[in-house]
Amino acid sequence: MKNHLWVFLVLVMMVPVFVVSLSHHTQAGSSVNGALLSGIGSLDSILISAQGRPVLINFWATWCGPCVRELPLLEGLAMDLGEDAVFIAVDLGDPELSTLELFREHNPVGITVVWLSPEDARFVVDRWELADALPMTLIFNGLGEETARAIGARSSEWFTASIDGASGGEVEVVQEETEIHIYIVGPESDPAVTALVIEALSIAGDGGYDVLDPTVTEDSLAMAEAYLPESGWPYAQLCVGGACYRPVSTPEELRSAFESMR
Repeated sequence: MKNHLWVFLVLVMMVPVFVVSLSHHTQAGSSVNGALLSGIGSLDSILISAQGRPVLINFWATWCGPCVRELPLLEGLAMDLGEDAVFIAVDLGDPELSTLELFREHNPVGITVVWLSPEDARFVVDRWELADALPMTLIFNGLGEETARAIGARSSEWFTASIDGASGGEVEVVQEETEIHIYIVGPESDPAVTALVIEALSIAGDGGYDVLDPTVTEDSLAMAEAYLPESGWPYAQLCVGGACYRPVSTPEELRSAFESMR
């Protein structure tokens, strides 16, 4: 089922959908946001409208540093290709729409963004058998068949080659980098932070983690540069190469994320 988008046409027709114009791409790095939609119905409506053209779906979240840094690259490619391909950034990692709206106020995203509620996100994860880590990119040809996928941020060369080759063929799973790094956020005096540090040390070794205290200006700036959440600490975020996992609050959850990656 994951290889054919159009089989969901019947499902789409059962709910209200909003067919949008696909010519809204703006210049990468500009101060203009593209369209913001929500729900599976909106996502499937775009996919139906895109029949006959390659489609790139980039799954991301505002708390994922590699995701955010990859978006301007996708905007530039979308602008270059124009109507020859369709680009969609699907936010399936932020439980609240307001989080995404606030993010876009300070970090405009020029391509179409579709926000999914946690329930919709779980459905989409099952539909396409997505990994736990973000970003994850799927490429489909004009028939709605998946032709490539990548876990983690990719280069413009990978995206260009994958879109050019979106005419069928085997699914390509790409995960090139394996270096592990863990961000631990919270005051070092907090016992919960200490417990996370012990677990991070066992997973990534001495040089494989950073402890950032949100109450310290320098650390707060480092958090902003990594697009780490400013609230909800203490927490830990596991990143593997160009992909990151959702922040977790206990050593057990951190270990589970690591095992999932393996």
